[in-house]
Amino acid sequence: MKIISIFILGLLSIDSSFSQSKNDLQPKIDGWYFRAKSGYPVSITFEPIVLFKDGSYFQVDEEPIEDLDFKKSKKNQAELWGVWKKNNAKFILTNFKGKSKEYDLKNRNWFPAFPFNKSIKLKGTYEKISGGNFGNEIYALFNSQINFLDGKHFTHSENSGVNSYTSQAWKSTKNAGTYIIDGNTILFEYNDRRKVRLSFAIGAQGKNVIDTDMIFIGGKAYVIE
Repeated sequence: MKIISIFILGLLSIDSSFSQSKNDLQPKIDGWYFRAKSGYPVSITFEPIVLFKDGSYFQVDEEPIEDLDFKKSKKNQAELWGVWKKNNAKFILTNFKGKSKEYDLKNRNWFPAFPFNKSIKLKGTYEKISGGNFGNEIYALFNSQINFLDGKHFTHSENSGVNSYTSQAWKSTKNAGTYIIDGNTILFEYNDRRKVRLSFAIGAQGKNVIDTDMIFIGGKAYVIE
C-alpha cells in the first residue's frame, strides 16, 4: 500500500512539473490595449494588442489568448507578432518586418482595453461593417450585428453583398443562442448546438475609463448602434 501511494505521488509530481513547464513557456501578460490604424481609403480601424512582459506583443486574432499555442502561432502567424518598449508615456511597437511605430494616449492612437467583469452590463446591438471598392467597379459590403438581449441571450445577424456594374448579389443569415464571457474570452452557444470561443475585450474612454460603446470580438471592433 505504501509503495502504491509513493507511485501515485510520483505521477502527480511529474504531471505538476509538466504543467508548470508548459505554463512557463507562455509569457506573462503586461496589459491589453488597442490601437487606431488607418485603412483604405480614409477609414480608421481599431486593433486589440496584448503586450507581454518578455517584450513581445501580439495583435489579437479570433482565438482567445488562453487557447493560443504560442510556439505554433509565432511560426504560422508571424505577421501578428512583434516587440515593444516604453519610453515615458509612449509605446514603440516594432513589427515582424522590423518597422517601428510610436503610439501615445495623447495622440489618440493608443488606448487601454479591459477584460469583462460582472459589474459590466452589455445590452443592445453591436455592429461591425467592412468592405469597400475592390476595383473594376466592384463594391463589397459585410455587416455583422450582435444583439445582447440580456446577460445570457443574444442574436447574431450577418449581411454580405457584392455590387458591380452589371450585377449584384446579397446574402443574409440570422442566428440566436446564449453566451458566457469570462475575462478576455467569450463563448457563443448557438441554438443549432455550435459552440464558438473567441477573444474578447472592452474599449476605453481616456486613460482608464471603461467604455462599452466599443468592444472587440474575435479581434474585430464592434460599435454599439
